[in-house]
Amino acid sequence: MVMTLVVLTFVVFVLLDHFVFSKQSETARALSPIVPLPAVAGQVPAGIFLQPTFTWSRLGGSGEVYVGVHPMLLGLVGEECALELRTPGERVGKGESLVGLSRAGRHLTVRSPIAGRVDAVNSRVSRGALWRGLEEGDGGWLYRIQSERVADEAPHWFAGEQAAEWARRRYDELRAYLHDAVTGGHLGTVMADGGELPVGILGDMDASVWAGLEDRFLSHAE
Repeated sequence: MVMTLVVLTFVVFVLLDHFVFSKQSETARALSPIVPLPAVAGQVPAGIFLQPTFTWSRLGGSGEVYVGVHPMLLGLVGEECALELRTPGERVGKGESLVGLSRAGRHLTVRSPIAGRVDAVNSRVSRGALWRGLEEGDGGWLYRIQSERVADEAPHWFAGEQAAEWARRRYDELRAYLHDAVTGGHLGTVMADGGELPVGILGDMDASVWAGLEDRFLSHAE
């Protein structure tokens, strides 16, 4: 009888230890910093331009423009986001809807930094390359756009240190905005202590926070 109690006690402690460790692991994953954020942590890769629309671009050799969504914005939404994409052949105006990001019924609209015709949609998007757009240089582009005015637009985009500074500033502004939206819980504690924004933090926010973020950060192409 005593031996049975000892065994049962041992089993209970093992299960409790496993439960606590699992909870700690879940919390660590929930609070992990956004990855990748190369434009916040360091220099933007050579040949990559950033735009105020939270898009990035790379110029092709024949006037085409490869366009992707900044990993910072994708990180805020999280890996569970669904994409609403335009189809090849469509024309898009500067400032018009280019990509829809949605999660659990909430939605953000990313606007186009340039006017032109969508020449191609990247088939690698569904295989996760979207998150590594800036790291790989061209792996995470969403669209190849043919634009007649790229020579007029490109000089107004951000490159090099200017791009890195823009991204760091926007990250700080986003962090301040989301900090104000957090009313309590572990997210509020981490952010109040100076921690980085967790991956998928928008998943814990209601639709009004998403709408406010879009209105403040994504509504203008200039």
